Amino acid sequence: MELKDQVDVVLNNYPELLYDSLTNTIVGELYITRKDSYDVKIELDRYPTQFPIVYEIGERIPKTLKRHTYSDTESCCLTTQAKAQVLLKTKITSLYHFIKEIVIPYFQNNSYFELNGKYRTAEYAHNSFGIVEGYRDILEINNDRLILRLILDRIKKTKLRIHDLCYCGSGISLKKCNSGKHCICYKNFRMIDKIILINDLNHFAKHLDIK
Repeated sequence: MELKDQVDVVLNNYPELLYDSLTNTIVGELYITRKDSYDVKIELDRYPTQFPIVYEIGERIPKTLKRHTYSDTESCCLTTQAKAQVLLKTKITSLYHFIKEIVIPYFQNNSYFELNGKYRTAEYAHNSFGIVEGYRDILEINNDRLILRLILDRIKKTKLRIHDLCYCGSGISLKKCNSGKHCICYKNFRMIDKIILINDLNHFAKHLDIK
């Protein structure tokens, strides 16, 4: 679907939003429930290869990492770049899905924080460990050195086959390990662009204290 058609779907479903073709942004009031809303700006220039950049412009959310906004750009921290790429190639198939499945839950989580002083759902850390956490979720393992090896192999264009031993170290083939779930995880992992993998190497080195 063309971007214009995707924007039209968004505007039909969220009538308080407007599209500015000159800046390629969606701006307006986004209702997350019938009684709760946020003033937002959504920049579309890098979509669909990356998530759109989302801003909360009503000064409701403090612009700090603790509140999951970047203090330098003041944009919303939605997820890691690696996780975003996987989602764009699997579940987030349109701009409407992005707003419904990513943006609205982000603001709902903030509203929950305002009432309870904590987030309802777990969020990634805002440092190198957060990057690592993203890969743990993608690959469904917690062995960070094995994840680092996978990233290096991917950069070197080494690829696991379905009958090779699983990357998790179980000794079971990739096809059968974890009831086949690790095979799906590995396919998702291979959707991440190499430039992102290369950039994330530094975060793994810092996290694992590799000189």
